[in-house]
Amino acid sequence: MMNDRPPHRQVPPVAAGLCEACAHVQVISTAKGSRFILCRRSHADPRFPRYPRLPVTSCEGFGPRSPDGPPRR
Repeated sequence: MMNDRPPHRQVPPVAAGLCEACAHVQVISTAKGSRFILCRRSHADPRFPRYPRLPVTSCEGFGPRSPDGPPRR
């Protein structure tokens, strides 16, 4: 049986735009290797989509995360 999937390897970074540097981002990784960007602001404010369309180029809720702090996983 032929497998059309590439061999398992490390998932490349998500091109998320502003979310990559935002304090309110949480990266969700699945067992199959998919990655999703979750906006934690969406939990309290319906103006923010739970899983924003990427790349995000402007956002009223953007808040820079500390330089040494990785996105929450």
